[in-house]
Amino acid sequence: MKAGLKEELIEFLTAPLKEIGVEIADIALSVYKKNTTLRLFIYTENGTTLEECARISRFVGDLIETTDYFEDGYLLEVSSPGLDRPLVSLNDFKYRVGENVKLTFADDKKKKRTAEISAVEDDVVVFKDADEIFSVPMKEIGNAKIIF
Repeated sequence: MKAGLKEELIEFLTAPLKEIGVEIADIALSVYKKNTTLRLFIYTENGTTLEECARISRFVGDLIETTDYFEDGYLLEVSSPGLDRPLVSLNDFKYRVGENVKLTFADDKKKKRTAEISAVEDDVVVFKDADEIFSVPMKEIGNAKIIF
């Protein structure tokens, strides 16, 4: 598989998907023997339903067919990022406002916290817990997972 393909695909797909109200959460590429699988994890404004995934799959498939990214063919899977996936980008936090997370910090000396995602502003995530509202720059977040 071509080096940098994931980044190329993200760049290629971001604008057309944004035009139809879809944002890329992540892309995963895997190859087994000669079979390539492209997994596209998306956020949509109205939630990521099965019907929405099928629509996006057709849309992305049509876009990819105009390229030479996968000359030997590929399998495309479109889904939501999943509930138990760690939150790693500002978009992850933006689409999870109102949810409670277990939060660790890049600085191991800071104590882990459980808080609700309150807002996302620029490169900062705003949280609130029982005691306070606090802001954390994205670069200072070590790990965040939704609490069920």
